[in-house]
Amino acid sequence: MQRAAAAALLIAITQAAWGPREALKRHEAEHDAAHAKEAAGDVAHLAEAVETRRGTVAAIKKTGVDMYGDKKAIDAVKDLQAATRRYLAAKYGQADSYTLDLQIKFPESMGGDRDVVTIETAPISLMPHAVHVFLDAAISRKGETWRCAFHRNAGHVLQAFLRAPGARGLAFQEYDAQFPHERLTLGFAGRPGGPEFYISTVDNVRNHGPGSQGSKTEADSCFAKVVSGADVVERMRKQPAPKGLGFVNNKADYIVVEDVQLRPPA
Repeated sequence: MQRAAAAALLIAITQAAWGPREALKRHEAEHDAAHAKEAAGDVAHLAEAVETRRGTVAAIKKTGVDMYGDKKAIDAVKDLQAATRRYLAAKYGQADSYTLDLQIKFPESMGGDRDVVTIETAPISLMPHAVHVFLDAAISRKGETWRCAFHRNAGHVLQAFLRAPGARGLAFQEYDAQFPHERLTLGFAGRPGGPEFYISTVDNVRNHGPGSQGSKTEADSCFAKVVSGADVVERMRKQPAPKGLGFVNNKADYIVVEDVQLRPPA
């Protein structure tokens, strides 16, 4: 009887010692799970807000107005940009710019080896929409059918296609004079442009800045710059391509981007 009582007392003491601790651990785990679910819900909610505002801006753009001169367009753009900044912070981390590594594979005709070009996006305080378009296509939509390669060597730019399921280009020509098309910056090809992009191998402020490419006012969106691997870009300029437009005829000569990796925000 005494032994049974002693055993019961020992169990009670053990439960008293460990019960609250285990309960606390369970509570913390449940709190973390709830927080993760809430964060995911926030990202989904913010994505919907961005999508709604993107549609408004795209519709205004189609009317042909000056997106930086028409008051309705300016207000819609500001609304989209504000919503996009909130989304980017929730999706990719709180930062004013993001750093990414482009893992490059040269064709056999250029040695067949691999290297890395590191880029830093434009500040999202200036270019949130363009940064979002790139991150969405380059990071969020990667999968088995994701493809990216430099297929054009035009002398003043090295142009790449970026194909990802569901990826879209710009809703409007986002541009800020504080982030111009200087040498070793990245811009979106086309008007409005994207997700196909190019690296400027010369200063392209006049070629792709405001009032270029047949437009009186618009510019290509400039969304990032090379911060490491300038020597790699210089080597890429030797990609075999015909004179003129510079589109590479032989796919075997494409410079493939095997992966794009987002570094954690500092």
